[in-house]
Amino acid sequence: MSMFTAIEGGQVLLTNRGVYQEAKLYKREGELFAQIKQGFARLLASNLTTAPGIRWKAIDGFIYAETAFGPQEPIPEEPKVQPRTRKLRAI
Repeated sequence: MSMFTAIEGGQVLLTNRGVYQEAKLYKREGELFAQIKQGFARLLASNLTTAPGIRWKAIDGFIYAETAFGPQEPIPEEPKVQPRTRKLRAI
């Protein structure tokens, strides 16, 4: 069993010294990762990654939330509860 979950159809565009390559997109505990060679690099804010010299340029096939810590899986919004209204009766 893997600690990372592949995101179906998700991919990330990476660049290293001017060379661009596509990588599969993964998630773990809400954070997004790119598969690099035999490991994973976490995607950080300002298009940085945890891998030295590698930056990410775009994410495709997945809707993500941009945070101060980097792109993350969006937290689903709770459904808004409609306030109960009472019908007033004429006296």
